[in-house]
Amino acid sequence: MIEEVATYLADDDPPGSPEQLNREAWYRRITIGAAGFFLAVMLAVINAFYSLRGPVIVVQPPEQIVLYRDGDGDAAVLTMAMRIAMINATDSQHGDVLMDASIQPIKGGPAFEYASTVQPVFTSDPKASTDCEIGTRCVALNGFLAIERIDEIIDIPGAAVRAPYLAYPIASWNCKGPVKQCDAFADFDSAVEMIAKGPSHFTVKITYYSDGDREMTCKGRAIDAAYIRSRGWMSMSCKEANVTGAPFF
Repeated sequence: MIEEVATYLADDDPPGSPEQLNREAWYRRITIGAAGFFLAVMLAVINAFYSLRGPVIVVQPPEQIVLYRDGDGDAAVLTMAMRIAMINATDSQHGDVLMDASIQPIKGGPAFEYASTVQPVFTSDPKASTDCEIGTRCVALNGFLAIERIDEIIDIPGAAVRAPYLAYPIASWNCKGPVKQCDAFADFDSAVEMIAKGPSHFTVKITYYSDGDREMTCKGRAIDAAYIRSRGWMSMSCKEANVTGAPFF
């Protein structure tokens, strides 16, 4: 048998002969079959890897943060909202869920839990808040409307993209940290005063059910306390932004 295969593989037939043409056709079949086999093995290895690895969430650096007053008088609190763009780089079988998120508005200071998702709308229409749909809560300010959705579960299906704005009430009742530090954020005015003391340096920490933790940082211009007190809101672009804890593929 071995001698027959060796004789068949011997390339000593005249060019263009039936034997030579049959041999070339056989070579092509062997090459295509081998390529198909190795491709199937590679796909099986990749699928096995992602089955063990689970979801892979790619988080984009933040671009903007919005600050606005929620409530009136002594009951008003400062709320911060930041967009989180998330891409699940795996297939549809490997989804994930955002379990927790918090923001640290002052470097070295306390953190505040996220309370809802929010859709910021920049509009001067005085009737915009009257169209607030059922299941949402609208905060209307001069030139700005925040549409909040409470208790929303944020899932990231496989091969999907999510980009919600998460809202963080910067208030002592929503604070994680030493009591003395949290008491400094008793109301809207005191929270604005605390954040406006130094350069803007915001840190957001998020936790996924399967894919672990991420930390996002946003550095921008200083907060104008007089402006946000008089207008009720302001937006700020992140001049420097970063994400750590990115997954290893």
